[in-house]
Amino acid sequence: MSMKLILRGKTIEDEPTADAIFKILGDKHSRKILESLIESPKSALDVSKECNISLALTYKKIKNLTKYDLIQVSNSVIVDGRKYAVYKSKAHPIMVLLNHKHPSQTIVFDSENLVSCTGCESLNCGVYYDERYNGIRSICYSCGANWPES
Repeated sequence: MSMKLILRGKTIEDEPTADAIFKILGDKHSRKILESLIESPKSALDVSKECNISLALTYKKIKNLTKYDLIQVSNSVIVDGRKYAVYKSKAHPIMVLLNHKHPSQTIVFDSENLVSCTGCESLNCGVYYDERYNGIRSICYSCGANWPES
């Protein structure tokens, strides 16, 4: 497969799972929910209000997001004697590499490892372990620069 889906630094090898995750990411409501849960854990009711989505649809999307390990139940809160689950996003970072030329590269990219490109100065760069060179390298996803130079 020349396209790779990388979730939290781990390549999703199972094609049906990758297809399901692509479908989830193509759904605007699921994306809104994921974005809502990145900053802080929230109950389904809070997500529903924040995203302007019905509570029933919110629960349906949360169930699907949980099934594919994109969100998790963080803990539960009790409000007015009722117990509510609180959800947290596990979906960052997500990367899609099209026409991935070097299958030996294992991406260990995360938002804390963003670096400025030496070529075009964009911040669209990541860090990966390259088995061919037995070392850590950086790559710019904007201009394709790769360093340290081999």
